[in-house]
Amino acid sequence: MKNNNVIRVFEHQTLKVDIESKFNSSHFRALELYGYKTKEKYFSVGNKRIKFSNYVGVIQVNNLTIEILPKADFNESSEDIKNKWHDALLEMLNVCKLIKLDSITNAKLKLNSATILDLYFDLFITETERIVRHGFKKEYRNISENINKVKGKIKFEKQIKMNYIHKEKFFVEHNIYDNDNILNRIVFKALLILLKLSNNPIFINRINKLLLSFENITEVNISEKDFSKIVFNRSSERYKQAIQLAKLIILKYSPDLKCGKENVLAILFDMNLLYENYIYKKLKSLEVNKNIPNIKVHKQNRKQFWENRGIRADIIIETKNKNYVIDTKWKLLNENKPSDNDLKQMFVYNLHYNSDLSILLYPKTTLNTISKKPFRNDLYCDRYCQMAFVDIFDNNKLDKHLGIKIYQELLSEELL
Repeated sequence: MKNNNVIRVFEHQTLKVDIESKFNSSHFRALELYGYKTKEKYFSVGNKRIKFSNYVGVIQVNNLTIEILPKADFNESSEDIKNKWHDALLEMLNVCKLIKLDSITNAKLKLNSATILDLYFDLFITETERIVRHGFKKEYRNISENINKVKGKIKFEKQIKMNYIHKEKFFVEHNIYDNDNILNRIVFKALLILLKLSNNPIFINRINKLLLSFENITEVNISEKDFSKIVFNRSSERYKQAIQLAKLIILKYSPDLKCGKENVLAILFDMNLLYENYIYKKLKSLEVNKNIPNIKVHKQNRKQFWENRGIRADIIIETKNKNYVIDTKWKLLNENKPSDNDLKQMFVYNLHYNSDLSILLYPKTTLNTISKKPFRNDLYCDRYCQMAFVDIFDNNKLDKHLGIKIYQELLSEELL
């Protein structure tokens, strides 16, 4: 069933309350409270308007789904452009393992819709159905109860307090082997949240069928701490995907927000980090390319720079003789001139990582890559910086061979 109650906007775009729009005052009030709760991290709140920032993904406010799409061109916001960037976002999430898709086309055919939220919901429900088919994981757990027979160990302090009159009862502590454990409780909690949020009758029907299998699972509040304690092993590995999706659903859900009507679920990603990770994944694939020997691609961790201050380049490319730094920039520029701060940053990267060349890598819009230029200092005239603009698309689809394209356009001559 296709969800028609969807609004698609671009990052940094403003969404206004409008009588004729799907976005009404109740939706605005819920997002206003959510914005204040999150310190306006994902969007800023104005007078009956929401201005989105550099976060992309999806927000559901009661029956309204708002998709925030990336935008790295100056084209008009037509439906074709929105579809292009919608599919691009899904593919980026897929490549970066933030969503699991066989293909976008198959997802659209399966759901008759490809809203980001529907895909996450479908993935979680499918993973839960797989768990139920194979049977719940069981564990021993310790329980205390007041019963009519001795079982396990008598807790004498509680026994005296609770059974002073009822001599026939025993307050005991013992182990029980069942499926009421934290993994199943997390999955159960996420299902209950989806039942409140989903407007898709097919999803609701699938969830209700699943809930019949969770009758013996306790509903509890789940926090970040519960997820941090989970260690997957051979018997629980099959839960991993479902738990990762449940974490998104549970921790990103804000019920009611004291406004009494609207529930909010926000699954959002920093577009700067997503672009960085996507470029890294594409470049990492060069390591297994037989035509490009002796190349290693690293995602750099933070290093100590001065006292407790750190430094972190986005991507380091190591060859037999040289190192190269790539710093990804998800920005729209009006001219191909780097800022002073970016230039100083690249100069430091060259020194810190012993690199001959640092590249500022932007998505291509109307600007072209400029040739590398040295830093104007006799001591460092062999250190270069370059502004590069790479077209991440091929015929309106993300270029599957983007890593090769970057190599051929920027590095092939360097590595000769």
